Amino acid sequence: MNATPLVSPEPLPSVDSLIEGLEQHGFSVRANGVPPDVARSLVNYISRVGADAFHEATVGRGEEQQQNRFVRRDRIHWIDERKPELACWRDWTESLRLEVNRRLFLGLFSFESHLAHYRSGDFYRTHVDAFRGEANRIVSLVCYLNENWSEDDGGELVLYTDLGPVVVAPVYGTVAMFLSEEIPHEVRPARRDRFSITGWFRLNTSAPDRVDPPR
Repeated sequence: MNATPLVSPEPLPSVDSLIEGLEQHGFSVRANGVPPDVARSLVNYISRVGADAFHEATVGRGEEQQQNRFVRRDRIHWIDERKPELACWRDWTESLRLEVNRRLFLGLFSFESHLAHYRSGDFYRTHVDAFRGEANRIVSLVCYLNENWSEDDGGELVLYTDLGPVVVAPVYGTVAMFLSEEIPHEVRPARRDRFSITGWFRLNTSAPDRVDPPR
């Protein structure tokens, strides 16, 4: 399966450039899409927290949460963006949220994210980033943190779009952004340790008896 050639050739795309593909196609993939200081701060954070900070990922939410190793085998670490060492990530994603709202009028209210660690053999089968009965995750954002990644290392993200499958190698600094409910996607098995950060720009669906988002 070949990648659809929609990766921006520019060396350091702006926030505006990232949004263009989202607006036109429902997804955007950009090499070197995350600013270097943001990527480096995330790599440093992973080094500080260590492997023990990651736990087995689940599927579903709330009372329906469960581990299902047939569906996914990655380990995750939820981000607390109030931490000073994550200020670069917080500031960049906030600027992205504001610009998406300005350009696309999506009414994005908040952002949540987690780090993901795929060990050799780990995968995530085809899914969408929306929970059953909910419509609060609107735009998904994935940033890759793997230096010296080669084609033989596997671990590609595959977006199943109206233009055909788009294969994204998890190369350091690459960004993928797509509509959460409309783009099914999968992660192919990795052949070595693979790190990324995934986040979701969300609507606020809080109610008097329910705080959104739940964890």
